[in-house]
Amino acid sequence: MSVALGLAAALLGAGCGKKGPPQAPVRILPRPAQNVQVRQVGGDIVVEANLSLSRSDGTPLGPGATVRILRMPPTATLRPGMVSARYLVATFQKEAKLIGALTGSALQQAAPDGHLEFRDTQALTEPGASKGGHFMYGIQVVDERGQKSLMTVPIDIEVTESPAAPVHLTVATAEGEVRLAWEPRDPDRKGELYNVYRRSAAQASEPRVPLNSTPIPEHAYVDKSFQYGETYRYTVRALPSPPPPLRESPPSALGEVRPLDIYPPKAPTGLAAAVEVRSSEWVLLGEVGAAETSFADAAASPGVRYHYAVTAVDGASPPNESPRSDEQSEMRPVGEGAAPEGASPGR
Repeated sequence: MSVALGLAAALLGAGCGKKGPPQAPVRILPRPAQNVQVRQVGGDIVVEANLSLSRSDGTPLGPGATVRILRMPPTATLRPGMVSARYLVATFQKEAKLIGALTGSALQQAAPDGHLEFRDTQALTEPGASKGGHFMYGIQVVDERGQKSLMTVPIDIEVTESPAAPVHLTVATAEGEVRLAWEPRDPDRKGELYNVYRRSAAQASEPRVPLNSTPIPEHAYVDKSFQYGETYRYTVRALPSPPPPLRESPPSALGEVRPLDIYPPKAPTGLAAAVEVRSSEWVLLGEVGAAETSFADAAASPGVRYHYAVTAVDGASPPNESPRSDEQSEMRPVGEGAAPEGASPGR
């Protein structure tokens, strides 16, 4: 007996490391969604979030990963701000309805650049929600092995009856401007605001951010941030009230335009000449860069009065040339030697 006990004690002593309380193993879980937001577009609720699709140790999730979107109506005693976030999440996780489970190609389509955009088209079909109601939304990421991320803290939105989309959108171009105008579908509805959206012809998804920094009450907008030669598609959405939360109508019909630079630059001013030439028609003497403001005509002959003018040319293709500046005349005094034959203009 004593030999067996001694051997057991020796084995225990050999396996013992640093003394201290036992440590729980570190759990490696999928990283939760970040920056969850909800907004209303027409009768749809759009749920957005940033997804890393990786685990807490930095390893990427496999192709079988799933993003789950859940929804439930708040109650009189259960909604954000009324209870602790921990209790809210725990209750939401037990009682919320699963309304979307995105995996594979569906997940890639909904979050092609790591930004999830999911449309809940069924919220307003819930009993008693035909014209509005409150809903809470949460997101959970599940990896291919069934390990779940932390549930996001539910986000609450009050859904309202959506205003109608604006109508009769027109798009016109002017120098340096794309001008938009539209009309409300219901002229008797007061207090509506508007957001203007733009995307290039190559952009498949709808833009997330409007061109205007804050909703506008006018029925017109001027876009000055475009590029000539690009094709753009514009839409306008009506808002019943300022955000947050962001609640918008469906988009108006598309207005498409391809602005072209057909506008010549302004004529130069302040021309002065030391010597000038005059002939029956204007002759191009040379060109200088945009930063240059002088030119020397080394080929001018003494005793001949020359007339000079300057034009500006932009970088469009084909280039646009401005009208000529005011004329200036000058004559090289007789006695000055003419430039050698074949000399070219220079500075």
